[in-house]
Amino acid sequence: MVFPSSIGHNRSTNFRVTAIIAARLLRLRLRWYAISTARLLLRRWQALALIVGVASAAGTTPMDNMAMFARPLLGLLAPGHGIAWRFAYLMVLLLACAAWAGMQRRQIEGGAFMAYAASLPFSPRQRRRVDLAVLVLADTPLLVVAGAALIVVAAHGAAAARQLLLIDVVLLALVAQLAVLERRLGAWAGVAAGALVLAASQGRPLLPLAALLVGAVTAFTLVFGPWRRPRRRLPTMHIPMLGWPASLLRMLAGRHAPALQVPLTILVRERRDETLAKALAAAAIAGAALGLVLLFDGDSRSFATVLIAQALVALTLGGMFRGLQMGHRAGIGFTGALPLARHWHRRFDLAAVLAFALPFLGALAALAMAAGVPALRALVGAASYAVLLCALRAPAVFSERHAVVLATCSPAAGAQRRSPA
Repeated sequence: MVFPSSIGHNRSTNFRVTAIIAARLLRLRLRWYAISTARLLLRRWQALALIVGVASAAGTTPMDNMAMFARPLLGLLAPGHGIAWRFAYLMVLLLACAAWAGMQRRQIEGGAFMAYAASLPFSPRQRRRVDLAVLVLADTPLLVVAGAALIVVAAHGAAAARQLLLIDVVLLALVAQLAVLERRLGAWAGVAAGALVLAASQGRPLLPLAALLVGAVTAFTLVFGPWRRPRRRLPTMHIPMLGWPASLLRMLAGRHAPALQVPLTILVRERRDETLAKALAAAAIAGAALGLVLLFDGDSRSFATVLIAQALVALTLGGMFRGLQMGHRAGIGFTGALPLARHWHRRFDLAAVLAFALPFLGALAALAMAAGVPALRALVGAASYAVLLCALRAPAVFSERHAVVLATCSPAAGAQRRSPA
């Protein structure tokens, strides 16, 4: 009777036992991530290898290829931009990193096993460290971009404060991703404050002090936080759209509104992080095309740039068919019992993705018309890439390898077409 009591009041023994359990939990979480999404991560690495190979074939030096690969981060160091531009650009990068983690939320959080692990005596700090370890593994493709940016900055002999600024961006990205995983909306205030300090100190003598301050606070938050257990949202059942969205959908689709509501619900609710990431990628491609058209002084010969941008938008948004297919596959137990045709959802998936892509394709067509291209020619170009988007459903649904690689390469290629400077 004395031995169990002595163990219960021995802090060193309790800490050792908890550490062993935490290490076991980390192994199980890493194993779950490897089983659930290792193939997807492998396709991401294949896409990055393809991008590096294409850049290397341009005949430039290895350092120039690395600078091209790290251009999204190097854009923060470009002179000639104000505080508002730097802050907005940095927040877009952080939102993209948060969307990257949100798309893998179920895989990073550990799946159904964590419902049992939540009852184990882990402190919020131990849970945070396990989440951070799995998150770093999920972020390895993004960390390659950050590493390339650090190498380029160091090779050009830039000040140490600029290298520290890039490290601060990586730390802020991790905080933003943890805020998404732990559903801490208040953490975004700290992320925005850190981004504002970095944007305001860029190009000023206070940059070293500001970079050190932001880096120290962010690293302290990652290592020693949180100080209370994050709020875990209980599973909720997604109800159909109500209110004016449902009325608008019934007005536009008529009797087909319930069937069209299924893919829209999958995109907007079940896979909203992936939808947001693809929207950001398409907007970045459209922004790069706008910059190149302005660089050409609105010459009609820049119509080829607009066509390339529309092709990249179609390739990027074509990956949404894969998410829709996975959503339909998950609900086959219910829809299979209904008197529906075997492939009833195909045309409604096409309609949902086209509705999502038409604003981007239409904006690029309007850009071409503003550059002096005849309206009929610009509209025919947009319509042709809408047809291409529909044709991309087959490789996205029946070839997972090509779908992931194309979805990764397309926004990356769009980001390389124009420097943010």
